[in-house]
Amino acid sequence: MGKQDSQTSLAADKTVYDFIGRRILDLYIKPGETININELEKFLNVSRSPIRDALIQLEKEGLVVTTPKKGTIVSKINAARVKDERFLRSCIEERVVEEFLEIYQESDIEEMKTAMKAQERAIKLFDAREFLACDDTMHSIPFKATGHQFCLNTVLNMSGHYSRIRLLSLSDMTTLRQTLEQHMTMIELIIKKDSASLKTLIHEHITNKESEFQSLLNRYPDLFETEIPTTSNAANIWESDFLKQKDFS
Repeated sequence: MGKQDSQTSLAADKTVYDFIGRRILDLYIKPGETININELEKFLNVSRSPIRDALIQLEKEGLVVTTPKKGTIVSKINAARVKDERFLRSCIEERVVEEFLEIYQESDIEEMKTAMKAQERAIKLFDAREFLACDDTMHSIPFKATGHQFCLNTVLNMSGHYSRIRLLSLSDMTTLRQTLEQHMTMIELIIKKDSASLKTLIHEHITNKESEFQSLLNRYPDLFETEIPTTSNAANIWESDFLKQKDFS
């Protein structure tokens, strides 16, 4: 990605904060990478002030950490935080879906089916990022229909560690297909207004992921927080795409 491309991406993301945050959440940047502010300033062709402001906000959200000797580093995935973020989302989503069952319109179901069809296309392209974006779209529909946009924004803004785990897991074709199957079942249960079965499915879909988490931890231990992250000697991280690397070591 050249400077012109970086400016196009920045314009699309609107702010430096959006750009950096999206690169982290979409796993273009490997957890544990060092953020070189001078390098980023040149890459985006912006002043240092908006970069520092963005990093302060991202640190509050747990996506970067700053240490006295090592500077600013993309946070590694914290197992305890993933568990809490999953718990938060599951609790809120279960309650929202209960309300949704009472008020949804046929148009809401059609929107969910449209998002699911987009996921089918993403599977054919083996595009985990697009699949996850469609996943968020589908799950957002009950929040919007019930007037809980604030709850949705809160969940999304405070789920950076969980979001990266989701994307990492979706880089596996089997997980992509299983997730799509769960979405199909979810729509069927909504139409049936089967609240009890739907609650069980949401728990399985969001919270009951211990074996999946352990598998990812075993395969990519260096992506998870076990100690203060070490600095990296990688080339310009803003031009890389970590998720497309075959070897995550």
